[in-house]
Amino acid sequence: MAVRLAFIACLLAALPAAANVAASTRTPATFTLSPGTARTRSEVLSEKLDFDCAEAEQEAVCRFEARYRLRNGTAEAEVIDASFLGLRTREVSVRFDEEPLPVTEGQATSLGPMPDSARLAHTPVERFGFTLTLPPGREGELLVRGLMQLERRFLPPGYVWPAVQARHALLSPGPEQATHWDIDYLLGPIRTWAGNPTLHITVRVPSAWEVGSSLDASARTLPVATGWRLRHEGEQVVAERSLTAASAPERLNITLTKRKPWWTSGGVQLGLGARLGDGSRFMARLGYQLAAPESFLHSLSVETDFRDEVVITPLTQYATPQVVIIPSFGLGLGVPVQVLPEARLGLRLLADLHFGPLGAALSWDHYPALREGTDSFSRLILLLQVGL
Repeated sequence: MAVRLAFIACLLAALPAAANVAASTRTPATFTLSPGTARTRSEVLSEKLDFDCAEAEQEAVCRFEARYRLRNGTAEAEVIDASFLGLRTREVSVRFDEEPLPVTEGQATSLGPMPDSARLAHTPVERFGFTLTLPPGREGELLVRGLMQLERRFLPPGYVWPAVQARHALLSPGPEQATHWDIDYLLGPIRTWAGNPTLHITVRVPSAWEVGSSLDASARTLPVATGWRLRHEGEQVVAERSLTAASAPERLNITLTKRKPWWTSGGVQLGLGARLGDGSRFMARLGYQLAAPESFLHSLSVETDFRDEVVITPLTQYATPQVVIIPSFGLGLGVPVQVLPEARLGLRLLADLHFGPLGAALSWDHYPALREGTDSFSRLILLLQVGL
C-alpha cells in the first residue's frame, strides 16, 4: 500500500541532522534512525504539526503545516542545507520568518529500514531541497507546508457476510465498511537536533471521522483514541496531543477513520408457500428489506392468496451473518395489517433461515378480537423465499 513520508534533514558540514516533519499513510518510506546525538548547534525549541484532512472527489487529502521554532544561540552563523522528503507529497513550500526559501525538487533514494514494522518497506521518495542560514543569536520560525494524498488501508473481506449482503447479493451493494487512512509521523529524527523540544500535534477532520492511533503498522489492530484530546469545532473534530522529543516513540501513528453508515440498502424479497392448518391455501409474498444497523433487518411486505386476502406487514428482525457454510438465522416481530377481507390489526412472530439468497420463513400471525362481535384467530404460514 502506498504511503506518505516527510521529514527535514539538515546538514552541517558533511554531517546529517534530521528534524521530524513526517507525514505518511500505512507504509512510509523506510529510513535509518540516527543514534540521537545532536549535530547542529542551532536548537529546535518547539514543533507544531497541523493536519487538516478531508475527502473530496473520492480521494482523501491532508494539508499539513509544520512549524519549527529554531534558535542559533552561538556566536557563529550556521548554514544548513536541508531537504524535505515526501512520498506522494506535493505543493511543498518552505518559509523562514515568512520569507520564502527557494525549493529544488528532485528524486531521493529510499531510506533505511524502519525498526518497528516489517511492512515499512523501502520506498523511493521525492526530495525538496533548500538552504537555511541562521545568523548568531537568531531565533525564528521554519514553516513547511504541503499536500498529501492519502490511501485507504486494504482490509481483506474475510468469510463473514452480513445478513443483508448474503440475502440480497444481487441488489444490495453490501454494507459499507469503516474507512481507515493513516499518517505515520516519524518522531525519532528530531533527536538529531540540539534541544529537547515539545511536539504539539493537531489533527482536524470532518465530524463524521474519528482520530486515533494503531498499535502496529500491519492494519490488524483497531485504532484507539488513547492519548488524544478530542473536541468539536463546528463541523470538525479536532484531536490534539503533546510529546517531548526525548520521550517520544520513533514513530507515531495517526489513524483517520470514517465511520460506516448506520443503514444499508437491501433488496426485494419474493416468497411462495402456503397457509397451514384449517383453511389452508396458496400464499405469495412481495417485500423490500434493508438493514439498520447491520444486524437488524427491516422490511415491508404484501401477502396475498390472489383471491380475497391481502395483508401488509412492517417487520423488524435480528439476523445473524452468514459464515462460510453456516446460514443466516433470523427472529422477527411485526404488525400484520389485514386489508381484505376486512381490516384487522395483528401481531406476527417470524423465524427464517437463509443460505445466500435462498431461504425459508415460518410466521405466526395472531389477530385479537378488538371490537365486539369479532373473534380472535391465528394463522401459520410457511414460505420459500428468494432475495434479490
